[in-house]
Order: sequence, then C-alpha cells, then structure tokens
Amino acid sequence: MDKSRVNLLEYLRSKTQVDLDTFDVTAVGAVGQCVDCTSNQYEYYTELAKPTRRDILEKTLEETARLHDLFPEVIFEELGVEVGAVLLAGKMVPGFTGNVHLMVNPKYAYSKDKVYANAKRFHHLFALIDPSYDRSRIVIKVPATWEGLQACRLLHKDGVKTLGTTLFCMEQAVLAGEAGCVSISPFVHRLKILVEPAGYKDPHPVYTLSGRAQRWYRQHGIRTMVKSCATSGIDELLQLAGIDALTIVPDDLRELERGYRDADEVAAMSIVEDVAAEEKTEYPSYIDDEAKYRADFEKADEGRAIEKTAEAIDIFCGYQDKAEEVIRKARK
Repeated sequence: MDKSRVNLLEYLRSKTQVDLDTFDVTAVGAVGQCVDCTSNQYEYYTELAKPTRRDILEKTLEETARLHDLFPEVIFEELGVEVGAVLLAGKMVPGFTGNVHLMVNPKYAYSKDKVYANAKRFHHLFALIDPSYDRSRIVIKVPATWEGLQACRLLHKDGVKTLGTTLFCMEQAVLAGEAGCVSISPFVHRLKILVEPAGYKDPHPVYTLSGRAQRWYRQHGIRTMVKSCATSGIDELLQLAGIDALTIVPDDLRELERGYRDADEVAAMSIVEDVAAEEKTEYPSYIDDEAKYRADFEKADEGRAIEKTAEAIDIFCGYQDKAEEVIRKARK
C-alpha cells in the first residue's frame, strides 16, 4: 500500500482516545479494543427490549425483586432500569481497559439531591450485584444543569467519578471543571441527530467547543478530560483528532476501520490545534455564583445552549420512560 496513505482508525487512535458509544455487546472487539464504554437511556431501552437480550431482562427482574426493599425511594420499574444498566455494563466491561459510564435518570436533571442519590445508588447496586467489580472504573453521567453539576461537586468529594453530559457551551464546561467532573461530553450537534430519521441537519453545530474546553482546562491546570460526542460522519471525527477522547458509535468505527486517505490530507483536517492557538479567553468562576452562571448560560450561543440542553434531557427522559415500560411489561 502507498505509504502516504493511512488507515483512518489507526490515525485517529494515534491522536485521540477512542471510546465505544453503545451497550451492544456484539460490538465489543469488532473494531479492536476501545478504552472506555459509555451508555445512556437510549441504550438501556434498546438493549433490554431486544429478544436476544432476554436473559439480561429476566436477570434484571430477578435482581430488582431481590433488591427493591433496599431502595424504597424508587418504584420497581425505575430501579429495574438501573439494575439492567448494571447488568449490561457487566457484560461490556471485559472488553475495555478503561471506565464504564452509566447515566443517572434524566428526570432528576434539575434536582441536586436526586442526582446525588442516584449516583450513590448505582455504586451500591454494583456492590450488591457484583461485589468483585472495581468501582473505581465507574463514571456516572450527569446532565450539565446547575443542579446536576452541583451534585457532581458533592460526588467528587465522596470519590465518585462523574461526567458532565448534554453539554453545549463553555459556561457548562467551566462549571463542570470546577465541580470536579473527571470528564465532559461536549455535543457537536443536537442530540436529535442521533435519534431523528436519517437526513436531519443541525443548523447550528458547535465544532470548536471541544477544543476551547480542552484549552481552558489545560491553561488552568484542570484535569477534566474532554470526550466529544454527537458527531455526524467520519469527517467530523477526523476534524476532532487531537481532542482528549472521542465517543464513537459502532457504524462510524467500522467505517473508519475500512477507510484510507492521504496522510497529509487527513492531518490537515484537524481543527483542534487551530482552536488551541486562539487568544486566551477568560471566564469567571461559577461554582459559588448561581445567579451569574444562570445569566451567562441563558445567553450562551445566542440562547441556543440552554435550549439544546433542555431538548437533550427531554429526549433522554423519553427513553427512560420506554425503558421503564419494558420492565413493566416483562413483569406482568
């Protein structure tokens, strides 16, 4: 093969940590080993609803019945989704060297206390279901609302790792870093691009947010990792080469694995270094200033960031409902 051409997946892995965005166990190892594995309510619903995962669903019902008395604060179906997530995670973990990510109930996105309790419950469930599991490899995904990130602040003090998700602007990124999140997931596009019918076009993507956040953290000595997500197509992934990590769906990973391009062409596509070279931008501390944060967040990206965040949370809530319905029907 022409030495000037590179395999796209190998190139991307040389620049960026590659993570898998699914709880579909059949994808593990299909394109080589990824570092982390991430999930959300969409994954819990689709996996628990699959006929091929009937064994997981039956085990979920069995374990939820056994453990429900320990968690009377939540209904059976809600606990069942969390138990199912833990069982699904257990099937994924052997294929990864890094962390497994589980998302709190998005309906709690605007309650600090409920997000905190949900994160602690996930850790408790892991201990009860699989005592041998290394809980230092658990990262809890939390919507990047004021309340959610304040819960992350408390969880950080408890040694619980968190990731700020549904993140669309620098104001959220700054607060997440101050709250002690081990990572954030800036969305390049609205979440709708992953769940709407093919052909949906996001009119206002935020291509440079990941690079700006990464630059901010490095300038201020903040150890939060930037894990970009919600991309569309492999060109956007290549444009983000050099970011800390990319969360990639299986189809895009397979396309990257099959693809070859001119090395110089691919290297010229990355926008991360260009963003990193921009003039230093200052942001205030938000961690103890709710009023300032809310005012700035409301204006971010001409008001689109707060709207996109709310929309993404609503979409995840819809899949939470669908996942609970799978538990409810299976229980009858």
